[in-house]
Amino acid sequence: MSRHNAMGVSGQNLGGAAGSIIQILANLPDFLRKPMLRKRLNEFFNMDEHDRQETIALALSAAPTIEPAKLAVLVKTWLEVLAEFDPQKRATMFGTYCNQILMQPASLQRLNLQALTDTFLSLGEKQRDSLADSLKEVLFALPNRERMLGLIPAYSKKALKLV
Repeated sequence: MSRHNAMGVSGQNLGGAAGSIIQILANLPDFLRKPMLRKRLNEFFNMDEHDRQETIALALSAAPTIEPAKLAVLVKTWLEVLAEFDPQKRATMFGTYCNQILMQPASLQRLNLQALTDTFLSLGEKQRDSLADSLKEVLFALPNRERMLGLIPAYSKKALKLV
């Protein structure tokens, strides 16, 4: 919990606080949003596994509360920054998301995955390939990959070249 407190999140209503943080990030201009997300991702990679899982759980619960256009802007910037990291760090991020989604499949259903997939498709080819390769590596290493793949809509699977 200490990591969240360091980010200005109180012990109460963490989902709401995470939503507020996401909203603030989404409202920042690109030249501020990118370095802020880069810093947050570096912090994430330095967290222990428990804090990473908690952070992703909060992000998944907060994301559906954000205006879709703002969420798309934030996700695009997040993906652009994530693509800058090495494959091992991207795999850590995607693995954490997969684990949380498998624990709480409804969190994925509350998201507009077509819009998020379209955001992914708006990236450059090199970024898309790097991110998709890292995600595929994680998916195919999951012991319950069939269950995870079953949660991903066909549109998203096609965009990620999983079919």
